Amino acid sequence: MRKAVQVSCGDNYTLAVLSDGSVWAWGSNWNGELGIGEKGGIFATPVRVKGLEDIVMVSAGKDHNLALRRDGTVWAWGRNEGGQLGDGTRESKLVPVQVKGLKDVVMVAAAEGHSLALKRDGTIWVWGFNSDGVLGLNEIVTHCEVPLKVEGLGEIVSIATNRYLVFALRKDGRIVAWGERRYKYLCGDIDLWDKRKFIIIDKLEDIVAIALGENHAVALRQDGRVLTWGVFEYDLWRENKRIFPVLIERELLEDVRMIAAGYKHALVVKGDGSVWAWGMNRRGQLGDGTVVSKVFPVRVKGIEGVVSISGGGWHTVAVKEDGSIWGWGFNYFGQVGSRDGVVREEDYVITTPVEVFDKSFFG
Repeated sequence: MRKAVQVSCGDNYTLAVLSDGSVWAWGSNWNGELGIGEKGGIFATPVRVKGLEDIVMVSAGKDHNLALRRDGTVWAWGRNEGGQLGDGTRESKLVPVQVKGLKDVVMVAAAEGHSLALKRDGTIWVWGFNSDGVLGLNEIVTHCEVPLKVEGLGEIVSIATNRYLVFALRKDGRIVAWGERRYKYLCGDIDLWDKRKFIIIDKLEDIVAIALGENHAVALRQDGRVLTWGVFEYDLWRENKRIFPVLIERELLEDVRMIAAGYKHALVVKGDGSVWAWGMNRRGQLGDGTVVSKVFPVRVKGIEGVVSISGGGWHTVAVKEDGSIWGWGFNYFGQVGSRDGVVREEDYVITTPVEVFDKSFFG
């Protein structure tokens, strides 16, 4: 029986990779995000993305997506005005197309208008809009329709991005950052006067995982401790604005195995399989049974044994060890999901996790 193994949330939709390498999608399809050969409409139950097989990872941007095949090639679909699909054109695609010239890729990351790939040799390749130097190229370009290599980074082992910035985790456990200058507080308050200059973020060592939200960052240390900085919720500006990375109190978060960042909320999975969240919660995306935003982590109710988790614009989706898919938060566009395909008004905001699809759904 096929089961889910990984999920990635876009703004108003969700992608899932199954154990057989197929990719499924649900939620808003206004820009062809679901990859079914047409655009428009809402699909509250998963539909299969066309033409993809043997996929090991997906990354959802705002309205375009990347999929990594086991053979190291990358495939993309959705909006493409800036060349973010990497197929050599600026025409949007309703079904996946292969990104040109990429092989030996081990990780992909999609943002609002640009895309990244990490290759096995530790190099980063970028394409799409180059707003405020977010591609990290050594020349001034407005957009790039095919992947280009970012030079001068050292050996990279992981990548994270939002619409303004890119974080690259080096093999030595340090984070290299670049992007738009007005988000310098995410880079340790360093003035990015040269938007093409790479910055090593201070006070960060022994990092093994990174995540970027709209205005905030999360990093996981080798010892299982979590650091966080930035702005998670403007209503909590004074309590929640941190320029430099700070460790979350030990009694709240230790033995963390996985981190994720949504639009304005953050998520971690601990070694015991429990999920903790903090930040904006206006649509129940923290899963603690309320719509009250939180400065400090709270435990997500009624879910454990999580092996994959992702935060979207206003929703969160997780996969459990048994391959079932659970979701919570804003569901107006069916991005959390619905077993019968109907999104009722009472299900627009889901404040605690619900099992939306079990293994039997996928046959």
